[in-house]
Formats: sequence, C-alpha cells, structure tokens
Amino acid sequence: MRSVHESGASSSGVIALPDDSGGISASLLASPELAEIRAAARRDQEEESLIERCLQGDVEAFRPLVQRYQRLAFSVALRMLGSRADAEDIAQQAFVDAFNALERFNGEGRQHAFSTWLLRIAVNRSKDILKSKRRTEQPLEHDVGGGEAAFAYDPSTPEANASSGENRARLEMALLRLPTKYREVLVLKDAEDLSYEEIRGILQLPVTTLKIRVVRARAMLREIIESQGLTASGVRPMP
Repeated sequence: MRSVHESGASSSGVIALPDDSGGISASLLASPELAEIRAAARRDQEEESLIERCLQGDVEAFRPLVQRYQRLAFSVALRMLGSRADAEDIAQQAFVDAFNALERFNGEGRQHAFSTWLLRIAVNRSKDILKSKRRTEQPLEHDVGGGEAAFAYDPSTPEANASSGENRARLEMALLRLPTKYREVLVLKDAEDLSYEEIRGILQLPVTTLKIRVVRARAMLREIIESQGLTASGVRPMP
C-alpha cells in the first residue's frame, strides 16, 4: 500500500492528485453539479425501493411517485394536446398503466428511470389521442435556421408583463400547430427542461436526431408566432 507521501500529499495534509492522474479534483467534489448527481442518485434509489414495496403488495408505496410526477405528466400531456380535460385523463391513465406494468419495469441503475418510463407512457398515450381525433397538422414547407429555447419567456417591461398572459396563451396555441414529432421534443426539451438523455429514453430516438428536431421545432415555432405579431421570445414588440 502506498503511503500518504507517495500518493502526493501536500504540506497542508490534503492529498494532491497529479495533473495526469485522471482523479477527481477537490473543486469538483465540492461542486453543485456533484451535489445534484448525488441527490438524483438518492432519489432514484428511493424510487426503486418504493417500486419494490409495490411489487410486494404495498399499494400505498405508489402514492409518493404519483405525488412527485403528477404535475410533470399533466404538463407534458397538456402541451401535447391543448386540452385540460384530455391531459388530466392522460396523466391519470399513465399512472394506472405504470402501476399495472411495474413487474416489467427495469430501471437498470439508470438516472431518472421511473420518470422517463412514465413520460414515455404519457407521450405515447397523447399521440394516440391525437391520432384518434385525426387532428390535422400542417408542417411548414421548408426548414429554417434554429435558435435558442423557444420557451425563453421573460418580459422585461411592465407593458410586456401586462400582456404576458395573453402572449403565453398564443405561444401555447402556436405550439399545437407543430407536427407531433417536433411538438413532443420541444415540450420535453424547452418547456420541461429535460436533458437529451432523458428525452432519448422517452422517445427512443438517437440524441443526434433529437437535437436536429429541436432546432427545427424552435425555428418552426418562431415562424408561427412571428406571423401572429409576437417576437421569438413570445413578447410583442413595443411601438
């Protein structure tokens, strides 16, 4: 076993890893990013424990999962469908489906495994609703350049703030005009701020494909909302 001095201890007693050691720096160990990773790992372990209790017959163990993710499931369904009643039905049914299929769930140690699985159910059920209602989708005739997140919505003046509710509603309506394959990635990435890895788990598509669709979806949405007299960020230009 190597001694502390052999491993590179500093005069302060703190072990100093050499630059080429590939070790984790002290700054990283104390970083907010690492704290967030640890918190996510604890949450995932807790959810695995809750699921295991459900499988053993403790039905009440599913309740914390519903409470944790019901807003997220509803929000995604609402932005996919534009109907509060449909979104409530989809969110409720997604949890019923998830509960009934818990025996087939396998997190495999992946981050956000349960929420990813739940949202996959919610998104797929939302798309089933769209198909059943045969909602027409009119994609733009050409692809245009991308940009920043389409839901960056931060009015900077009292006048803009006063009309923000109306503009937000128009932004949501514009979102419903996007083809489903573009709408779903924009809802997950920009509205819900999920990572590409989480979205990959939900939509079962390569990350490269998802990034391309997000760029195109943002551009399409901008073209729609600007044709309605809104700026790209959802705020009407001041006269």
